[in-house]
Amino acid sequence: MNNDEHTLDLILASDPSKLDWLVNKVEAFLQERIDDEEFIYQVVLLTSESVTNGMEHGNEFDADKKVFVSLRVFTTYVQLRVSDEGAGFDRADVVDPLKEDSLMLDGGRGLFLIEQMADSVVYEDGGRTVIMRIKRS
Repeated sequence: MNNDEHTLDLILASDPSKLDWLVNKVEAFLQERIDDEEFIYQVVLLTSESVTNGMEHGNEFDADKKVFVSLRVFTTYVQLRVSDEGAGFDRADVVDPLKEDSLMLDGGRGLFLIEQMADSVVYEDGGRTVIMRIKRS
């Protein structure tokens, strides 16, 4: 197996209009390698959510700042790595969207979704990079 055939690396400006292009690229890449539409949907959703977080919260929609995406397909899992050029964040400072006093707040839902859908989530580089593993069944 050639690793290049199983890796998709993308760089996007922090412009929300690029998200449709991203979703189409990731979906097409996965459909050539994986025969499980539900799994593909899960990975595409995680990619879209984490890139949106990088654009919005990390790079504050500064089109001069980039979001870097690396998707690697392995036999038993997919690894997704998303990095931005923002100031970073401390995961402990993000509100829990399920707490009663946070239910009506906007913050934290994206991270909650990511952490619920991925099998493992690691934050690196002061919160500027998130690495997810999604197990294949």
